[in-house]
Amino acid sequence: MRVAVIGGGPAGISLAYFLKGTKHEVTVYEALDSLGLKPCAWGVMRGLEEYITIPRESIISTLKGFKIYLDGKLLYDVRFDHSLGYIIDKPLFLEKLSEGIDVRKKSKVTKKGENLEVNGEKIEAEKVIYSTGHYGLDSSLSIPAIQYLTNYNQDPETVEMYFYSDLLGYGWVFPDNVGARIGIGGYSEVPFLKEKVKQIVKGKTLGFHGARVVDYGIVESRLNGEYVGEALGTVYAVTGEGIRPSIMSSRIMADSILNNEDFSKEFKKSKLYWSLQIHADVIKRAKSSNSTKGLEKVLMRADPKLVIKFALGDFDKTDLFKLFLRTVI
Repeated sequence: MRVAVIGGGPAGISLAYFLKGTKHEVTVYEALDSLGLKPCAWGVMRGLEEYITIPRESIISTLKGFKIYLDGKLLYDVRFDHSLGYIIDKPLFLEKLSEGIDVRKKSKVTKKGENLEVNGEKIEAEKVIYSTGHYGLDSSLSIPAIQYLTNYNQDPETVEMYFYSDLLGYGWVFPDNVGARIGIGGYSEVPFLKEKVKQIVKGKTLGFHGARVVDYGIVESRLNGEYVGEALGTVYAVTGEGIRPSIMSSRIMADSILNNEDFSKEFKKSKLYWSLQIHADVIKRAKSSNSTKGLEKVLMRADPKLVIKFALGDFDKTDLFKLFLRTVI
């Protein structure tokens, strides 16, 4: 079967990677001239290795610690002996994964009538899968996010996360290969975010960019076997992590194609679906109450190791009970 994948981000490239060497012929169409250009922090949390081999040369550092702040006050400084994940060079990571895959860059896909075209030529495929990120989704399903690239010498093993009582969102400081990526995203206007992030920007600014991030959870109407990654809603809403869950969604899609199974049913059976929806539900409850006090209580009262497990999506029902019980006692 000929498969056309629209979008060469983590979900699109990994889907082609999972199908490489099978009976299916996959072509990835990427509108830009390089892979991995969407602005984001370059963190991938633990568990990705169960789905894909991370090219060693793309790993910048191993994460072993988190610092979590609320309104500028350090709540937790948690260190582990084991890996929590990695900081990767995202463009290099995707380029290495794409080796041996038919990736066509500078190939913006347009729809003409019932056909999809690239540079005036019809795409011939029996199956089309969209890996187009937040593009094409209503803006109400995403939040604005901005990020500064700086030369700040961030501890290469530590991520900093910032939460606020006056913003439903989060700030971050992630190490990278030249310093740190420092940003913020949330339910607010960009000018407010720019003022807010000034509190955590460190070092000399080398660059600035922004993007929208899906913060809604899974878009149920897109569980039709035509979408993967952020286009489907696979971003952990409380923390904004998207690379790892997007790749996990593509593994489920690839298995569904290879085994001739219903993607929607297989996806809904996964822990990924459940954990993403729990994250999204926390955000939706906060939005409906127009308050972050519930999140504040969790951050201030919960076992920090449980908070980290929740942030990573590595939790079960017992963990949830323990985590949120403390907010009502």
